Amino acid sequence: MINLVAIKALAGFNYVRVDQVIAIGATDPTKCNVYMAGGVSIPCAEPAKDVIAKLEAASKSAGTETKTESN
Repeated sequence: MINLVAIKALAGFNYVRVDQVIAIGATDPTKCNVYMAGGVSIPCAEPAKDVIAKLEAASKSAGTETKTESN
């Protein structure tokens, strides 16, 4: 199942896949940008810390945490 997280955009909501988020950038305490795989940038109307918390919670609940491979 695809793990989507709702992120408050400047006009409405965007739903992003947790495993496709590359970085989060903040230039304002109340706004941030989410950078996705493929070069897509999503402006958000939420603080970066709130977006990060949502992504971490969704990642843990779906079991998509980074795991080391054992050979």
